Amino acid sequence: MTTHNGNTRNEATTLPAASHAGNGTRRLAAVTAVLAALYALAGTIAGLSGQPFPVGDGDRYSMALLHGAPNALLGWGLTALAGLAALLAAACAAGARQDRAVPGLRAAVTAMAALTGLAALVLVGDARLLSVLGYIPVIIAKVSYDPQIQQALPRLLDPAQLNLLALAAGAALWAALAVAVNRRARQACAKCGRGDGTAGGPFSAGAAARWGRIAVAVAVVVPLIYAATRICWAFGIPLGVEPGLLDGMQSQGMDTSALGLGGMAVLGSVLTLGLVQRWGEAFPRWIPGLAGKRVPITLAVVPAAFVAMAIIPASVTMLMMAGLPSEGTIPGFSLSNWAPLGPAFLWPIWGVALGAATLAYWLRRRGACASCHRAG
Repeated sequence: MTTHNGNTRNEATTLPAASHAGNGTRRLAAVTAVLAALYALAGTIAGLSGQPFPVGDGDRYSMALLHGAPNALLGWGLTALAGLAALLAAACAAGARQDRAVPGLRAAVTAMAALTGLAALVLVGDARLLSVLGYIPVIIAKVSYDPQIQQALPRLLDPAQLNLLALAAGAALWAALAVAVNRRARQACAKCGRGDGTAGGPFSAGAAARWGRIAVAVAVVVPLIYAATRICWAFGIPLGVEPGLLDGMQSQGMDTSALGLGGMAVLGSVLTLGLVQRWGEAFPRWIPGLAGKRVPITLAVVPAAFVAMAIIPASVTMLMMAGLPSEGTIPGFSLSNWAPLGPAFLWPIWGVALGAATLAYWLRRRGACASCHRAG
């Protein structure tokens, strides 16, 4: 009787959990399928209209790894990828609805996640998303009187910028779907990913606390190197740049921009430091209405993950710019002018480190799972 009751109890616990896992995967796959289909539809309409696809605009900061490819080839390639992604996500949703394993689905979803991430962050993505984030203080400070800023505002939401956001969102959705499918395949908890034998592994809270500190240290130092150069320029110190070039930047009012960019980099470093500090878990006492309250995990994880995703394509753009000849106030890379582009050589490391630091923060703070009750 005891054994029978124990088995019944286990079945009552396992079956709803499996059903919940299938429902979560199905919903995620359905959302991914719909959004991919909408992207494919938009791409088809843009292609048939005869207008250029919103992939790059010739500006240096829109240079991607495939910037030299024909616009139509890139546009139709992304459209075809979105169509294939919609079909695969629909198949994933159908398999989850019927609670059955589809042969090869796990490998196909994982491959699609890798392909969309590669396209969004390396092949087609560029520096504009990170550039917008960096120029926020300058935009706020000068938008009321600077005609150049006012004229540039519509570009913040132009089709090319929206396309970058759509690609980043697609990459994030496919990464999440690949995680969900792989969790189901190895019979791990759908909510937290823990399974039998995972305690004490590299993704445990204790291990994440150790390697997370290293990741945070790297993600804090790299933007400070960039910030040091820009703040020096703002105060007329030609750190890593020829004095004549700095004079030209100051004559065009770029010292304000340099100060804003440097300030945002410092702010980013400080916020990154919060991923291993007490004030990153509980609001400081000096914040009215929030003092001592728990910092929601998503409040730190979502923006940090977005910035990490924006850094990777920006690093590709900046490294490509380093090989170009000088153009106006944008010099090519040289020993006498290393600072404009030199710090970007470390940006790939920065992006990976920030992503790892964000993951470690989540692993460390998530606590015991409400679904499987595992901890650690």
